[in-house]
Amino acid sequence: MNECLLCGRRLKQNMTFDFLFSFRPLEQSVVCKACRQKFEKIDFKTSCPGCGRQMSEKTICEDCKRWEKAGYELLFNQALYKYDENMKAYVTRYKFMGDYRYRLIFANEFQEKVAEFQKQGYAIVPIPVDRETFEKTRGFNQVLGWLGKIDCENYLVMRQNKGRLKQSHKDRAMRMKTKQPFEYVGPNNLSDKKILLVDDIYTTGRTLYHAKTLLEDAGAKFVTSVTLAR
Repeated sequence: MNECLLCGRRLKQNMTFDFLFSFRPLEQSVVCKACRQKFEKIDFKTSCPGCGRQMSEKTICEDCKRWEKAGYELLFNQALYKYDENMKAYVTRYKFMGDYRYRLIFANEFQEKVAEFQKQGYAIVPIPVDRETFEKTRGFNQVLGWLGKIDCENYLVMRQNKGRLKQSHKDRAMRMKTKQPFEYVGPNNLSDKKILLVDDIYTTGRTLYHAKTLLEDAGAKFVTSVTLAR
């Protein structure tokens, strides 16, 4: 790929001496440096430990305090990027317009983060998409697009509910009232497994906490999550 996926400018591959002698495989960039810099990374040192929201200091945000008050143990979600206007435009093109090439923009970085948990013995469980979206609209699970060849467990499926309002069309109040959208279809007992849930965006956390509840009910020892954005 010789042109930036986002702006169309010709890509230049710059190799330093350090890279040449590192013997690492060459990763072909799919976006130019200028476009890459438009996405704002979250600094883990000053993010909310519960959801990954960027803060001025590392402290629990008000959203996570509400989850704790409701009786939930926090997810300790790690998000890679802020969900700002540039990220919204990316998600619209990739997720809602179905441009599968766009998975490549964040695939390597996303896989590196998930692999950190895999090495620690976590089972990787992507949040599923409903059959209608998969078959009639998008044709793929956007999270699996980023994960590539990483081994995943399909412990969750979407309950089929024709005509249901998609999460992206709901406001905050409606999201928080969403009923359990998943069914657990994994082993009878997860035997104290550690689970990493993987999703695209942490908005209110409602979707991820629904998934967390089912996995814990099935015996999971610990459930945490990684999202591309918060």
